[in-house]
Amino acid sequence: MSKMFVRLCLWLVFFIFLCSYFIETNGYYEYHLSKQKELTSNQMEQFEKDVKEGKDIDLNSYLTNDYVDYSNSLTRRASEVSLRLNDYLKRMIGNIFRVLEKLVG
Repeated sequence: MSKMFVRLCLWLVFFIFLCSYFIETNGYYEYHLSKQKELTSNQMEQFEKDVKEGKDIDLNSYLTNDYVDYSNSLTRRASEVSLRLNDYLKRMIGNIFRVLEKLVG
């Protein structure tokens, strides 16, 4: 019974690590940030028109800030816990592989 429980816990920890790893490596956050910086086609046309007319150009007048921060203390804490858990799992899996390497090698 205890071996089965330990195996289940290890598989659960490994699954959580894989999920957090894939979310991190897929670059969702970086993609979201890059989308905020892009100019829409209308804004680009207006920018090109203003350049042709020789107007003073301020990039901020062409960018819109549509970002709404929906975070609260609960989501910030959950994010902190997730990051700490991710770091802990990385170290734990690294230690497991080091032990396995010593046992095999």
